[in-house]
Amino acid sequence: MKIVGITGTIGSGKSEVAKVFAEEGAVVIDADVVAKNLLKRGEAGYRAVTGTFGKEILDEKGNIDKKVLAGIVFSDPEKVKTINDLIHPLVHQKIKSRIQEIGARNHDAVVVIDAPLLIEAGFDKMVDHLVVVAPGDLETAVARAAKRLGITKEEANRRLSYQIPLEEKVKKADAVIVNDGTLHALQKRAKEVWKRMMEKEEKGKK
Repeated sequence: MKIVGITGTIGSGKSEVAKVFAEEGAVVIDADVVAKNLLKRGEAGYRAVTGTFGKEILDEKGNIDKKVLAGIVFSDPEKVKTINDLIHPLVHQKIKSRIQEIGARNHDAVVVIDAPLLIEAGFDKMVDHLVVVAPGDLETAVARAAKRLGITKEEANRRLSYQIPLEEKVKKADAVIVNDGTLHALQKRAKEVWKRMMEKEEKGKK
């Protein structure tokens, strides 16, 4: 079994690359989805976050209001660190368990971890190949992310500031996919990277 990590800046198009890898046969684990599920009532993440940030982050039904939580957290670097320290170990544990389940069913599986904070959370230590998706124009990527998340560009830039700079991520990458054109061009580049990774794996087996 091989594990591939995909990361990049917000709005870089990494999830589109993950989709291509899934079409090629990979099993994709979306770290954002794992984290969101951990914030559901009854989950360990819910208990940890509400225990730290209090009832003010809850809606009228007692669920965590993610917009309220984000507004509180991203206004203060210390609070960003606090929530990351609470959630990242839980996400790591869930992903590790999921990988073990996949491996038990198929020893030859290729598992993709799609995570915006893959390096920041230390998940890069779990992967055999690290793919970084870099936007051709960071300003456009930020605007795209802001629209998708329903936040202002200023808020999106603030969130970006808490991530490792793109150039540092690129230095750690085994492959870099630059997203500076059409969706079709991005998909084509993703397929080329997938092909190179699989060829490298085949050579390693011989």
